[in-house]
This record gives sequence, C-alpha cells and structure tokens, in this order.
Amino acid sequence: MRRVAVVAVCLVAILIVAEIATSGKGSKTSRAPELPSEVLVGPRVDLDSLHGNVAIVNFWASWCDPCKREAPAFERFSRNLPSGVRLVGVNWDDGVGAAKAFIRRYGWRYPNLRDGSDAVGARFGLTGLPATFVLDRDGRIAKTLRGPQTVAKINEAARSVAAE
Repeated sequence: MRRVAVVAVCLVAILIVAEIATSGKGSKTSRAPELPSEVLVGPRVDLDSLHGNVAIVNFWASWCDPCKREAPAFERFSRNLPSGVRLVGVNWDDGVGAAKAFIRRYGWRYPNLRDGSDAVGARFGLTGLPATFVLDRDGRIAKTLRGPQTVAKINEAARSVAAE
C-alpha cells in the first residue's frame, strides 16, 4: 500500500513539472486554426497571408475589463511593429456595433476580425480573455499569453518566437 502511495505521488509530481515546463507554450505539431472571415478593420487576413511572419493574434471583447486595460498597449505595439511581425485582433463573443466602437475608442488601425460564432476561439482553445497567441513563421502556435499584455511582453514574445 505504501508503494502505491509513493508511485502516485511521483506521478502527480511528474505531471505538475510537465505542466509548469510547458505553460505559456502552444503545441508546435500543427498549424493554428484558420482565422475568422468576418472583417471589422481591414485588410482581410488569413493564415496563408501571415505565412513567413511571426503573427500576434489577440482575442478580445468590448465587455472584457482586462481587454480594456491592454488595448492601449496593442495600439502602441501596432505603431512600431518589428520587421517580420504581423498583428491581428480577433473580437470574440461580441456584437458588431460594440466591437467597432471598442476599435474606434482605442484607435486600432491594424486588421481586426470577428469570431461571431465563438467557433474560432474554441478551436484555438480559448479559455478566457484576453488571450494572445504567437504564431511562428509556419503558422503554428508557439506561445500563448493569457491575461492583459504590455508592449514589453508582446515584444519579448515576438522576439523569442522569431529567434526559434
């Protein structure tokens, strides 16, 4: 009985270490899910148009307070995109009018799409907002950033994926 308990504790410890070691990283085994087709701010982008670039895909909603806190950081980041980096916003679980008002409020001019059915967020594994996925040059999720981001965090994530 004692051996069983020791083995169980060891297995749990291994699972915890594995989770910690991989947290914040996406699976690089397959391409990211396709982006939504509904455009709030153009131009229309899809995974093929992002190929060859590191892509920052930020899921947000107008009703999300942490999204409001990070919105100015994404506006500043968009004005000084590093070479080879693209930025795409994806509105999730929001009405068109509220989404467009949010975009106007924060002065976003970079491409923003709308996930009106929530299906794209589900395929990305969205568990809460805001969530930012960093795609490598081959369109695979290389990093997942949860919660509100700063310009420094976004830049660091883009640099680290570009260096891989």
